[in-house]
Amino acid sequence: MTSAPLTALAFGLVLVAPGAEAAVMTFDDVTGDYTPFTQSLGDIAGLDVSNVTRETFGNAAGQSPILHWTNNYSGLVDVAFAATNGQVGELGFTPDSGLAVTLTSFDFGNYSNGVSPRNAIFRVYDADWNQLWEYVVTGHTGAAVTVNIGLTLNGPAHFQWGTDWDIGVDNFTYSVAPAAVPVPASLPLLGAGIAGFAALRRRKRG
Repeated sequence: MTSAPLTALAFGLVLVAPGAEAAVMTFDDVTGDYTPFTQSLGDIAGLDVSNVTRETFGNAAGQSPILHWTNNYSGLVDVAFAATNGQVGELGFTPDSGLAVTLTSFDFGNYSNGVSPRNAIFRVYDADWNQLWEYVVTGHTGAAVTVNIGLTLNGPAHFQWGTDWDIGVDNFTYSVAPAAVPVPASLPLLGAGIAGFAALRRRKRG
């Protein structure tokens, strides 16, 4: 039987199991402008994806689903935006027990193909609403931009953007995989002790 590979991190060793499922939300699940997305948007095996428009960032009151727009966001086709201007769009990711979700990247664009400067904030929160990541846009114009997140969570994650609904997101890339299992701190010491004991026995036999 093949064992899981060992990966060294800053805090010690973890066991990383193979196998992951990746996906890209292209937001072409519905048609028509101002069409709300269903709660099945983005669901993959082992991962439930939800969407909502919130009054502001963080665990604020939810108002309605995010909406679809066909084009004209800096050249992007089929984008998602907050249902109300001045509020915040959210994609929520809840992996099954024992799984971790990785938020990889996304594109954003500016309505009217980026003619007028627009501002936006993008954030990621964990299950307890601790902010883990932020990307701030000031005066965006012109072409769409790809933003790398590169964040893995062993539990639920919330990706939010706002507060100008003229900034929409597209091509959201993510994946789900078995969560890393920390190795107890005593395990390497135990292994070293067993190895030392075996060496000592060999010397005595010699």
